[in-house]
Amino acid sequence: MPLKPRVTPKELMEHLKHSKIFDRVTKKVNFLSFENGNGLAEFSVEEEHTNSMGQLHTGFASMLADIVSSYSFSTHEQGNNYHVSIDMKLLFYKTQTKIGDEVQVRAKTLRADKSVAFLEIALKNKTTDSLIATGNHDMFILRPRTSTAHYSARLEEHANQANVAGDGS
Repeated sequence: MPLKPRVTPKELMEHLKHSKIFDRVTKKVNFLSFENGNGLAEFSVEEEHTNSMGQLHTGFASMLADIVSSYSFSTHEQGNNYHVSIDMKLLFYKTQTKIGDEVQVRAKTLRADKSVAFLEIALKNKTTDSLIATGNHDMFILRPRTSTAHYSARLEEHANQANVAGDGS
């Protein structure tokens, strides 16, 4: 079930428990908190998260950074669930993140206006306390518009309700 345009942190966390979006690749990720434009997730690196050298796959890390930052922004006062990435950059440090290491993904909304949001992202190896990657995620905020047909139907519904209320008086 798709998310409504605005959600509370509690609604978002409940949605993540039952979501089928990216469920195969995020099934072992613990989404810990999303509130006020900030987010936190953790996971233990397993074989499916690694590249051919047994290190954390940068593609998996990038995808997770995208998901965590997007959900984080959804809880910001300017946020909603209708946004698209404009730019996302991650700088990976020369760290050895291998199977069994605990990784923490944090995202923070730095600034947002009516059309653009700017977030920072950090992936940290909890086992060694070293940074794996840092970066930025810029998003364009879509503002859904009510179609004319939908607006007309709502006006008609309100008029019918007014007529029914008027008949009973």
